[in-house]
Amino acid sequence: MANASTNTRTNASANASAVDTMPAVRKRHKIRVSTGERVFDTLNILFMLVLIAITIYPFWYIIVMSLNEGNDAMAGPIWFWPRKFTLINYEYALNNPYLIQSFLVTVARAVLGALLSISVLLLAAYALSKRYLKFRKTYIFLFMIPLFIGGNVVTNYLVIAKFGLLNNFLVYILPGAFSFFFMIIIRTFIEQLPEGMEESAMIDGAGYLRVFYHIIIPLAKPILAAMAFFVMVSAWLDFSSNLFYITKKSLYVMQYWLYLVTLGQSNTDFMDAMKVGAAIQNAAQGVSAQPTPQVLKMSTLVIVTLPLLFIYPFFQRFFIKGMLVGAIKA
Repeated sequence: MANASTNTRTNASANASAVDTMPAVRKRHKIRVSTGERVFDTLNILFMLVLIAITIYPFWYIIVMSLNEGNDAMAGPIWFWPRKFTLINYEYALNNPYLIQSFLVTVARAVLGALLSISVLLLAAYALSKRYLKFRKTYIFLFMIPLFIGGNVVTNYLVIAKFGLLNNFLVYILPGAFSFFFMIIIRTFIEQLPEGMEESAMIDGAGYLRVFYHIIIPLAKPILAAMAFFVMVSAWLDFSSNLFYITKKSLYVMQYWLYLVTLGQSNTDFMDAMKVGAAIQNAAQGVSAQPTPQVLKMSTLVIVTLPLLFIYPFFQRFFIKGMLVGAIKA
């Protein structure tokens, strides 16, 4: 018993001394940073801060200009904050009937285009994920051809005209419904799913359609959300389809109006509607000054860009997970 108590006290004292010496050991093995490394880290941080400021400043400048009175903005340059803060520019922009109409067209195009594109991509990816599919390599080869051999503006216009899609809302949706690159990513995601789930479902009597709707679609939600976000952003920012195939003003998208305005065509119906609305509202409110075309352009640009900034947080978690998993073998 005495030996046991002595051993216990010895072990306790040894542990205590070991604990006491741990900070000294850690301090002794602390990595030393040289003066050159400190200078490099400092310069690297400063460089990144300057790069971030250069990247963000154009967007900040647009916001500042859109929140400043038009006549004051013409008096001199504005750098970091509005000199005369006002929200009247956004009020005039939102009262423009062309902006509201083009906003609805753009939203319909982005949402319906994303739904159709995801449906087509998922069906093609699920079929091509089956290695026993007949002529599978032939289908992939045919889908791959447009990646390397694409039509020019004239041939694309002739095809669109032949299908009767000129001045048709479907021209925004149908031509871009399929993307081989996105299909490959979705197919790779489906191929990584456990085959046992699909096999067990078929043993229980489920067919391909049932497996597709009840197993594949729920499990593929992350990659589908990521692809849907890509398609919506592409549709939201595109104006070339409007430029080449649409002449009806009722089908104009917001980006095309901005394209006309930034070209300096201040006599377009879009700017005329803003000026008329501003004059009517100024007369009703007894205000003599009205927003200038410059600040109206900036406020319209902010209105066009904001929806994407609000949508992205909802897709972020699906976007990161889907892209990481779907692109492992793509």
